[in-house]
Amino acid sequence: MAPEPGPLRALLFPFVGLLIATAGLIRIFAWGYVQSLLASGWYLSQGRAEFGNVVEQRIRYFSYFVATVHYSYSVNNEYYSGQFEKAFLREGSADRFVGGLKGQMIMIRHHPHRPERSAILRQDQPGGWAV
Repeated sequence: MAPEPGPLRALLFPFVGLLIATAGLIRIFAWGYVQSLLASGWYLSQGRAEFGNVVEQRIRYFSYFVATVHYSYSVNNEYYSGQFEKAFLREGSADRFVGGLKGQMIMIRHHPHRPERSAILRQDQPGGWAV
């Protein structure tokens, strides 16, 4: 007859799952901060949010929603496009974010020597994000 697992062993799997989910959330939500530090010295151009979508992502027992906004801009009469992703805990918030930006003029940061590399920063948008 096999011995019964102790109470600490029974909590091990939920704890590990929670730890993995927490690490994933930190990675997802902290990327915007890292990106803003890297792109803050890039040139600023006006662009347009063309379209967007929301996709649900699942990590074991946890789900979150990624809003993706596709945008276009031009530098020296050349057309470029990019995409911006932002994670949300609620689908409604992600939908409002995409809906508020779709079709709007937005400010875009692009690399001084490689204009195909771009980023959208919250602090550059007049009035902040739509949500």
